Amino acid sequence: MEYRSLLEQGVARGIITAEQSTALLALVSPDESAARTSREAPRAFNGITIAYGLGALVVLFAFAWFMVDRWRVLGDSGVFGLSVAYGAVFLLVAHVLHREGFSTARGVALLLAVGMAPLAIRALLRWTGIWTPEIELMCNMREHPFGACQGEPLAIEFAAVGAALVALRTMAFSPFMIPIAVVCVTLPERLIREMGPWPDTNGVVMGWRWVIVASVLGTVSYLVEQRRRDEDYAFWLWIATACATLFGGIVVFQLDAALRPWLGPVAILVIMASVYLRRRAVLITGLVGVLGFLSWLANDVFKVTTAFPLVLALLGVAIIIVTVWLQKRFPDVIRRMGGDPSKPPRLPGGVFALIAPAILGFMLMQDATSIDRDRIASQRSHARASTSRNKARRDSIAVERAMRRTPQQRP
Repeated sequence: MEYRSLLEQGVARGIITAEQSTALLALVSPDESAARTSREAPRAFNGITIAYGLGALVVLFAFAWFMVDRWRVLGDSGVFGLSVAYGAVFLLVAHVLHREGFSTARGVALLLAVGMAPLAIRALLRWTGIWTPEIELMCNMREHPFGACQGEPLAIEFAAVGAALVALRTMAFSPFMIPIAVVCVTLPERLIREMGPWPDTNGVVMGWRWVIVASVLGTVSYLVEQRRRDEDYAFWLWIATACATLFGGIVVFQLDAALRPWLGPVAILVIMASVYLRRRAVLITGLVGVLGFLSWLANDVFKVTTAFPLVLALLGVAIIIVTVWLQKRFPDVIRRMGGDPSKPPRLPGGVFALIAPAILGFMLMQDATSIDRDRIASQRSHARASTSRNKARRDSIAVERAMRRTPQQRP
């Protein structure tokens, strides 16, 4: 019923406790309340949910360990059959749990069944000879055909997404978005790397590539959140966005010295966006950026300035005081920034603010290519100089040893 899902959403968001939800249900119908208390605890950040997650991780770890250890023994056909068998067992367990009224445990079992789909597809491709070791060896080369080498990764990713979508049609369970979120990061990053006109280097180009993916995925997460009803499907998408942002941002700001002064302002903007979006993953991303900016100031800019730690401590105290003053003077402004918890969050600038980093990344990709080219040339120059020095040192030692042996050989 509608009120039941509303109370579950309130418990999940921390607005009310599980005991308060049970008490409110008791006011509606004592019989329904008694039936509810006899079933599973409400899904929230509690011991039951943590135990379910821990159990799922143990199962996946045990299965992965067994597959890695026994893949050659079982063969591709054996791995395929075992994956299908495990998937069938997980589906049967999910059916039994659904009959017993344990919805969260049912969702975890279905999630484990979804995890078997990409493994089964990978084993099937190798068993049927569609993907062979020769193709894999060819794809490991720097120059390789795009279509032939993307067959297996695309099949595995589409299998994971398809299985997750089928599970979502079966029941509303936000963790089904985990494989979808992973594919939303790996697939576009690989397509940009393979199809883009920029060189595939582990440098600034790679960092901007991840920033572009994070920007697009953040936009998708925001649009998904605007359509949220009961389940928080955008939660896992925001986590994937934060991970891609952190990885790309670290690479860009570490290798492009000209952009390091902008790390602080960008981190502050990310923290402000987390207030509007009400997402802890975005907040953590901004806090990591602030720490990185302060580390750069301490280790590079103010390395010989002894007063910098004192100034930094005073700045932190000032931020706390200003925050308290703003809460006392402008409570409506603070409340308006957080928005109405019962409604989807609204970010100033909306989609444009989230897609702007991707646009900036495409614009700066050419400069990043030049930076990587200069960096690679510098590394090669240093390597040649180091090789020359080592060769000269070895020659000098050899000449010295020859001169020491020469007098001993005279009569």
